Amino acid sequence: MLGIASQIEAQEEKSRQPDRQQQEVSPEQQEENKDIPTITNPAVFNEKDLDKLLEKQREYVKKHYPDYRIVGEGQEQDYFDSRHYSEFDLKNEDDEWVMIIRFDIEEAYQAYMKKHQKEIEREAAKLIKQGTIKIE
Repeated sequence: MLGIASQIEAQEEKSRQPDRQQQEVSPEQQEENKDIPTITNPAVFNEKDLDKLLEKQREYVKKHYPDYRIVGEGQEQDYFDSRHYSEFDLKNEDDEWVMIIRFDIEEAYQAYMKKHQKEIEREAAKLIKQGTIKIE
């Protein structure tokens, strides 16, 4: 079972690493972003499925901020509170950054990861039983 544990540890380590987009932010971009207002949790959704939650959040942003367009969206783990957030970056019609909308997705993210880890364990067990993977 060492192989399964290693896969799970690697997956957990990957989930703890910052989003690639977050890692590649230039100092100029960081300076520019600090002046952009950020709104966190303008609405709370009772949804445990991560994909459905993200879609509801996207629709909320489109409905409540119709004068702006979403130019970037993603997920990140906050450096300070270690929670996972979805993020929507908005620009106005003059192509100026206007605001960032963030939603806490921690519960749905953890449920997604738990489900995904169980799938890996089931698949590994199946491959071991079939003899495709041998553990010595």
